[in-house]
Amino acid sequence: MAAKGRGRGWRTREAGAAHPAADSDESLMARVASDSHAAFETLVRRYEAPLITFCYAFIKDRDAAEDLAQETFLRVFRNASKYKPVAKFSTWLYRIAANLCINEVKKGRLRRTLSLDEAVGPDPEGTKVIERLAAAGDAPLTEAERHEASAIIEKAIKHLPDDQRTTLVLVEYHGLPYQEIAEILGVTVSAIKMRVKRARENLREALKVLGAER
Repeated sequence: MAAKGRGRGWRTREAGAAHPAADSDESLMARVASDSHAAFETLVRRYEAPLITFCYAFIKDRDAAEDLAQETFLRVFRNASKYKPVAKFSTWLYRIAANLCINEVKKGRLRRTLSLDEAVGPDPEGTKVIERLAAAGDAPLTEAERHEASAIIEKAIKHLPDDQRTTLVLVEYHGLPYQEIAEILGVTVSAIKMRVKRARENLREALKVLGAER
């Protein structure tokens, strides 16, 4: 990660002495709690790329996503002694990142959009959200209709309640299981299922509007 933004530059003098990647997240965190910079560097290398992707799915701004990822790691380091391996380390990590992203979005500092024409998950050839939603219709959309539908749905996403929008990002872009999303956001699995159901209904309504206008 480049050394810019909110003081990026967390590489430490112990980086070259990092433990093997086979070490568990929990054992690394135990060493971080004992002020091991080498263990911290191993965790950063392990999660830096997916964490930036995680933040980017919320805010659609690369520099801001890197800033938020760095802030997440700094909080991990500062609060290492408070970490209890009850839940997976990744769940704890993403919960910190999600809260930071949600706070930034609420402050109105970041673009509140996500592209429905991007692949779901890390696979660039993966199913696109717009295609999956359109599949519920009577006929496939033409290229022109796809662009029009994408614009309408993105506009609808901007106006989704924050809880629905956040949950949609975790489901559609990260493919996380409902149980893990519930742990990250601190709600029940039933609440997550309801948010997803309502968010998808709202987006499908936008497609119905498009069909009525054609």
